[in-house]
Amino acid sequence: MALFGDRYMWRQYAILLTDFVCSISSGFLLAFPSVLNPAILSPNSTDIKATSAQASSIAGSQGLAGAAGLVLLPFCMNSIGRKSVHIVINFVMGFGFLIFSLATNILYLYAGRIIQGVILSGVYVTSIMVAEYSDPTRRGYFITIKKGSVALGSLTCHLMGIYCTWRQCAIFAIFPNLLAIIMTLYWPESPSYLAMKGRYKECEKSHKWLFGENSEQMKNLEDIIAAQRERRSREKNKNPLRTTITKMFKKDYVIPFVVVSLLTIIIDCSGRYYMNAYIGQILTEMIDKKSVANYFALGSDTLGIIALICSCFIIKMFGRRQNLFGFGAVCVMLMYLISILTYLKSNYPQIVFGLLPPIVILVNVFIVNVGIIPTCFTIVGEIFPLEHKSSGIFTTGIVFNLFYAAVLKFTPLMIEYGGIQVTFAVFATINLICFLILYFILIETKDKTLQEIENELKGIKSPCSNEQLLMEHQKN
Repeated sequence: MALFGDRYMWRQYAILLTDFVCSISSGFLLAFPSVLNPAILSPNSTDIKATSAQASSIAGSQGLAGAAGLVLLPFCMNSIGRKSVHIVINFVMGFGFLIFSLATNILYLYAGRIIQGVILSGVYVTSIMVAEYSDPTRRGYFITIKKGSVALGSLTCHLMGIYCTWRQCAIFAIFPNLLAIIMTLYWPESPSYLAMKGRYKECEKSHKWLFGENSEQMKNLEDIIAAQRERRSREKNKNPLRTTITKMFKKDYVIPFVVVSLLTIIIDCSGRYYMNAYIGQILTEMIDKKSVANYFALGSDTLGIIALICSCFIIKMFGRRQNLFGFGAVCVMLMYLISILTYLKSNYPQIVFGLLPPIVILVNVFIVNVGIIPTCFTIVGEIFPLEHKSSGIFTTGIVFNLFYAAVLKFTPLMIEYGGIQVTFAVFATINLICFLILYFILIETKDKTLQEIENELKGIKSPCSNEQLLMEHQKN
């Protein structure tokens, strides 16, 4: 009865449901090249045609277009708030799919992909939003559920790709965005954003609506407001540009920046994006039968969803570091194993069972989605202090967009010229280096409020007292 009587939990779930719907379209966005590319590359196509170089450039152009979004989204996050930014993200994504559905030549395909690339950094923004709107004890599995909806969108896109045209897939992907826009209109503004802007009365009202008025939540509210009062007092009468540049050399900015950048690279190299976009090409290369490869691709999506459901419990039971490094070690070993098996299958086919490499790929998909992806995005959503969130999105977004564009551009070319064995060996080595660096700098964030994480990065002992904040102010 207590579960059903907890109206604050259901209010947080309502926020999550909105982002869940939005993330279904995000899954279509990530998987769309797997539907589009085979169609435009087919010599029998009666629709738009493209070369392999053009097809990979269309996929990669989304990452390069994210440069515009790096200016737009952080500015909007700071100026118009989280609620409005969520509406903008859904509108732009849906508009991109509308362009795809109406495309008459290859320039329209570039336009649709580039327009959607503008909000590509929204992959971080929405994780930050979910973190701000959820209780610390629910934050981990809330962000995991969000990633599950992305996997559901990818599965739906791959499944529709077997029976529907890429235009029909694009039309279908618009509707979750429209629904998410309507649902977002009923959100309150984020308490963290309101506190940052000095709108403390509105912050208190929003915080109480979302989290209630018990003593623990009221203490969290006091900490948030006290920290933002101190920050605003410290920055008063200072040059904004100089202040921003100075912040970027502080420990509580540098460590989150390095952590998020490395997590971004791990997400890319583990297959979050290239597996969605090129799973068909990878499996066809291994199996040599497109029909069998299609079923393996659907199996990959299904395993991803099952893994993300399991991860809701795993991320609640174990710490962020335990999950990241435990599953990360298994992932790196599996990627090296895929490389070795693929090499042996190509050169010594008699000693390797034909379906063994793709089976190992499916196991790796499960490991990545059960531990690495949800943990990475959870940390991304909670690691940056509130005052650094906008500039953090900008700088780490540069890393994300460049690496995302490079991975989508060069993965098919690496497969074509170096083979799957080289591709997976390269990605495994990059992951290994990133995990080794993170082992020494990543702090544990599980079950801590965002203010407690911020205090730890600044070296302030929790709970955050006014005396400690005064000392921090005097040091700066």
